[in-house]
Amino acid sequence: MKKLVALFLLLVAVGAVAWLYAVDPSRAAVMPQCPFRLLTGWDCPGCGFLRATHALLHGRPAEAWAYNPFLVVSLPYLLLLLATEYVWRGPRRQQWRRVLEGRPVVWGYLAAAVLWTLWRNLPFYHSAVGV
Repeated sequence: MKKLVALFLLLVAVGAVAWLYAVDPSRAAVMPQCPFRLLTGWDCPGCGFLRATHALLHGRPAEAWAYNPFLVVSLPYLLLLLATEYVWRGPRRQQWRRVLEGRPVVWGYLAAAVLWTLWRNLPFYHSAVGV
């Protein structure tokens, strides 16, 4: 059953990536709105994620960085988390999980997300990047 769920999730992920490759979120009318932004008026740490991912899929890292630098910096960590969950087995998996899911790394990542949220919502940030 676990393999079936993993296969289903893989198919959904591949479909989502293919769709995001084909559809430019900055031009499409059917894109999800950020609930955090709708409620607060602030950008959350993930705002710009779809546009940044679309830019990365098309080989435009500078554009992705302009949409959401936190995503670009987070990608290696997120990919390693996925690898420990779905790819690696045995001692390698356990070693990486101890590091990636350890309290200092998780708290550090959460602190970085909070700091990024505060930074990107300062008035001068939007005027500097032209968002």
